Amino acid sequence: MIRKAEAKDKNELAQLCYIIWEELEIPLVENINKTRLLKVIERSMVDVPYRGHIDNIWVYEIDGAVAGCLIAYPGNKELQFENAWLELELDEDILKFGTPMPTKEAKDDEWYIETVATFPKYRRRGVATQLIEYVISTSPNQKWSLNCDINNEVALRVYKKLGFESINQIDLYGHMHHHMIYTKK
Repeated sequence: MIRKAEAKDKNELAQLCYIIWEELEIPLVENINKTRLLKVIERSMVDVPYRGHIDNIWVYEIDGAVAGCLIAYPGNKELQFENAWLELELDEDILKFGTPMPTKEAKDDEWYIETVATFPKYRRRGVATQLIEYVISTSPNQKWSLNCDINNEVALRVYKKLGFESINQIDLYGHMHHHMIYTKK
């Protein structure tokens, strides 16, 4: 079942975001204790209008458990959402890193799918595919985009099958990504 995220999901959602941040080698992940950082990510999902706020998240449930999530929002609000991180009450060692993901990842005219993440035990069940299809169906006339690590062949195949095409490449935190636009209408 796909639904909007709720505050009660914040623990699982923070874990899913952490998986992505770890893959991107975000400095906070490399320098801050995982338990502490997960608590801050949880707070960012409910306390401030951060990019990963529950208002921007859809959840896929299997047997009542969060199996995966998708975070999406208008590209023209990306930096505003990112800067909301600084509205959190943060310890000095976390604050010194600034915002977690300061690079502009989406164009202003796009609806950006920032994160699609599935817990390992639920992978290969179509969770990511169904989340993407569902979210696009909620606003089919929007220009949808996402970024895919150039070395993630599995995800790239899924995105192409769903109708995304690579239009250029972007360096995100030292990793090259395909910037992809949804072309099926």
